Amino acid sequence: MATTAFTLLAGAALALALPALAQLPQRNLAVELRQISEPDGNTVSTQPVAAPLASQRIQVRNGEKATLTLGQNVPIRFVQSVGSGRDGSGVSYGMVWMQAGQSMAVQPRWPGGGQPVKIDIDVQSSSLQAPSGNAELPSQARSQLATSVSAPLGQWVTVAATGGGQAAPGTYSSEAAADTRQLVQIRVLAP
Repeated sequence: MATTAFTLLAGAALALALPALAQLPQRNLAVELRQISEPDGNTVSTQPVAAPLASQRIQVRNGEKATLTLGQNVPIRFVQSVGSGRDGSGVSYGMVWMQAGQSMAVQPRWPGGGQPVKIDIDVQSSSLQAPSGNAELPSQARSQLATSVSAPLGQWVTVAATGGGQAAPGTYSSEAAADTRQLVQIRVLAP
């Protein structure tokens, strides 16, 4: 009898511990990510504007994780050493590969009906910047956004924002605190 009670308790605990994935509707979802500008007043700038995150869309099974990477490996040639010997001078070159691009990992969980979608998001971006000073190699700038949000199905939701507040040096505006904000937004569709 004790074995039967233990089996029932273990079975009940197992049923409660089943992953939420088993309860999700088995269907594909479309996840879209974009970056848009939200201007505060009229801004004129002498500074370069950062390129916005390219709009990305990926299909993924409800509850599963998907990753989309858009980028390129760039070969960079540099002078490794300069020397002189008995038979003349020589220059030795080296090469490194640097990566530039974007990577997006998403994991949406939609319970169905009018319920919101829970989305785990990880966006990574890397770019190459011109060498400064005596450096021969470009520097590599990296940024990352990782978050979890709940969003109504089919609606754009802002998950990150940059800018706002005081204007950057070299920026002239019709409002003292005007600045163009960059918004990173996500939307999940059930096609």
